[in-house]
Amino acid sequence: MNGLSKRIEPFRALMYNRRVAGEPARVVAPPYDLIGAARQNQLYERSPYNVVRLELAREADRYGAAEKTLADWIAARVLERSARPAIFQYTQTFDLEGRLLHRTGFIARVRLEEFDRGRILPHEKTFPAAKEDRLRLLTALQINTSSIFGLYSGAHAELDQLRDKVAAREPSIDLVDDLGIRNELRPIEAADEIAIVQRALESPRILIADGHHRYETALNYRRARRYENPAPELEPYDYTMMTLVACDDPGLVILPTHRVVKSLPASAIVSFTQRAREVFEVTEIAHRDEFRALLDDSGTGAIGVTLKNSPHYFILRLRDAAAMKAALPDAPDKVRRLDVSILHALVFDRIFGLRADEIRKGGNIEYTIEIGGALGAVANGHADGAFLMNPPSIQDVERVSDAGATMPEKSTYFHPKLLTGLVMNPLFDDK
Repeated sequence: MNGLSKRIEPFRALMYNRRVAGEPARVVAPPYDLIGAARQNQLYERSPYNVVRLELAREADRYGAAEKTLADWIAARVLERSARPAIFQYTQTFDLEGRLLHRTGFIARVRLEEFDRGRILPHEKTFPAAKEDRLRLLTALQINTSSIFGLYSGAHAELDQLRDKVAAREPSIDLVDDLGIRNELRPIEAADEIAIVQRALESPRILIADGHHRYETALNYRRARRYENPAPELEPYDYTMMTLVACDDPGLVILPTHRVVKSLPASAIVSFTQRAREVFEVTEIAHRDEFRALLDDSGTGAIGVTLKNSPHYFILRLRDAAAMKAALPDAPDKVRRLDVSILHALVFDRIFGLRADEIRKGGNIEYTIEIGGALGAVANGHADGAFLMNPPSIQDVERVSDAGATMPEKSTYFHPKLLTGLVMNPLFDDK
């Protein structure tokens, strides 16, 4: 027996040994899906122990290399198990347009549940290739190297009091990352304090904010292990590592995720304005700065477009709601009203012929929060089009999930991202 029984469990984390690995700022990394080749090389050069060597190894056999690296690091005590089981309070402090914000979550083991139970819910669709990649890595390492980001609902006064109490303690890790974001980690080891977290989070719905691919991968990994070992007791692989944040946390921020499309049909680009006017009010703008300002001011319901060789920028606003009902007849109304749904159904599919299954395969569309970079990719001839949006609200995300539906891929960008490498969760017995 592993002593696992509750929905929320503390764990003996695998953590960097500072005496061997050096300062934490040198060994952490952003999430794997934000690491391009240049960033990967930078992290490799920063430290021989940077977690990128596990998360996103650059060797030909990435998974075998990561497995060997992990074994070497454990043998050399680069990574060590924490002395006592803990839940970790993780606070990120960051500036957003001149405002200093704080977002706090609890890193714990969370018992895996299938989505159809309605207690842990996704809000976005996923890409098959990414899930295959993460499953191969998880199978090789048998640890959660990075945390899923979950949002819990409801008011929890006792938990809020504990959060304030723990925040007054000295952090075990306190680092400023490459984006200037302060990351503080404080272990919660006392049994009575762990019990507060367990009681508060036993029942609330958990909405996956980031880490859909890793959560589905954890489910697939558990199924494989359960097939091998059908014993009734809970095992560490029946859990996954999550950072749980309140839906009403004042530091909860969603940024827009813009689409940059490498290749669009030339004929569709030529006929874009005419086709768009069939269902949209179309505003044409000559100057880039005016376009950006108007898109910001327009808020929800506005989609910005720039196309190769076009002298104008466009802002689209749906004028015919019936078009969305016809395009997505089986989708809940809450999904049909989303800007990202309108973009995918009426712009990508209807005008440009970019089908949902093709988009899920990946390769033609890049996702970015940088509006300047998106516009520049088209202006420099590196992409045929950029499609810009304002962000959904957390209420939008909750309504879609509560309706049992999902948004298109990469609909949200929760900021800031959780760092990888602060703590890791082994999926095998404590030793």
